[in-house]
Amino acid sequence: MASRTPGTPTTLIVSPRGQITLPKLVRARLRLAPGSVLLLREEAGKIVLDPAAVTPVSLYADEEIERLVGADLASPREQAMLRRRWGLKPGARRRRSRG
Repeated sequence: MASRTPGTPTTLIVSPRGQITLPKLVRARLRLAPGSVLLLREEAGKIVLDPAAVTPVSLYADEEIERLVGADLASPREQAMLRRRWGLKPGARRRRSRG
């Protein structure tokens, strides 16, 4: 049975596959929905779960990158300022990692 008070211990049972079920009240209180991502860490012999911030990643084909660069509304002066701020050489393009 889930505790009704935050901080009160609740007994969970580890399944044969190593899984646990977070009580419904805890999931609701922490706004955890199916598919939520948690980070697990061990801390002084304890298990700590933290909600993870997940950022979607998009991969672009070379043609799409060229289209976006061509549509860039920043003036050459603004582009130079941004390159300096980001530590890029003038006129340099960022390399895409292949992996």
